[in-house]
Amino acid sequence: MSKLALKKLTASDLTLFEWHFRNRNAGNQKAINLNADVFVEHLFPALPEIAPEFDGRLPIDLFLYGPAKSPELNLQRKIIKLGAYKNWRLNGETIHNPDDAPARFNGLAEGDVAVIDFNEGPYPSRVRIVLLARAAASDAPLLARIDARLTNKSMVNISQSELQADLVAAGVAADHPIHELLLEAELEDAALGGATGVKRLRGRRSGRKVLRSELLNAKRRAEENGQLGEEFVNNLLEERLEKAEIRSLTWQSAEDAVSPYDFLVTDPARAETRIDVKATTGEFERAVHVSLAELEEMAGHDRYEIYRVYGMTEGVARLRVANALKAFAQNVLSVVKNLPNGVLADGISVKPEVLKFGPERTLRLPAA
Repeated sequence: MSKLALKKLTASDLTLFEWHFRNRNAGNQKAINLNADVFVEHLFPALPEIAPEFDGRLPIDLFLYGPAKSPELNLQRKIIKLGAYKNWRLNGETIHNPDDAPARFNGLAEGDVAVIDFNEGPYPSRVRIVLLARAAASDAPLLARIDARLTNKSMVNISQSELQADLVAAGVAADHPIHELLLEAELEDAALGGATGVKRLRGRRSGRKVLRSELLNAKRRAEENGQLGEEFVNNLLEERLEKAEIRSLTWQSAEDAVSPYDFLVTDPARAETRIDVKATTGEFERAVHVSLAELEEMAGHDRYEIYRVYGMTEGVARLRVANALKAFAQNVLSVVKNLPNGVLADGISVKPEVLKFGPERTLRLPAA
């Protein structure tokens, strides 16, 4: 998952932009400071050990958006930590206004905000920044929410779900470039075969193409999330087994990778329940993907449950369970099986609100 931070821009930060360097008496830093207590401690803790391999200069692929609704500008820059520098710096050649927008960065002012998205991994190599200016009407509502998160700090980390909540609360327009930093849900959906994710990715205002590496990374994350979700559920079921709430437990997908369910449990009366785990690090509302084999299994058994594991972080997740799925699956299959001869639907995407999910509970993995 990419890593997000909010950075309140100082006068010296603005000197990275050529117009401000020339026209404001704010020193010759020509860089944006990246506070070590956030950039290193929260986002890239291994960086101090890795940086010497790059002689303290990490090349990055930089994508700039904003202020307001200004489109993507792609540049090559560096993140630098040299000698006695207190903080790391996004540095390199000063950034000029593009030819088609000769005053684009001129209106930025001290106290404006950079929303920064770093790639996943042990060190930064791709950075996307959305510049939010108080002078821009389209940026102002979101800045009011972000100010509340920054309070008196110059830089803080923020989760995708927190930023998404701020966008919703601020009523940010769908064509604002800030949405470029919140594509995880769309990439996850596309990686799992969802048509909605693909459509949203292709319909973005920026027009930026999705890189093959981005989609491959999304597929890898989806697989890792699926495995982690099963570990959370296995831990829960083992606790139930120890308490004699269930009679037996089989982690079916660990033995058969193409099984149409992940766990088989029997209750004290020997009744069997099939459990399919659908996991995400994101919010509950993300689409659930159900294969044709899962639908057929669901349609043939009264006791088939979907365990929706979501909001996963290190060692903690949330869970809601849907049951009474037989009639739902039978209805879907009645439609799917009426497709023309030779046409077969491999699976479906389902909005969670369509299913009957129970209340939320918290899951925890035992400490290592």
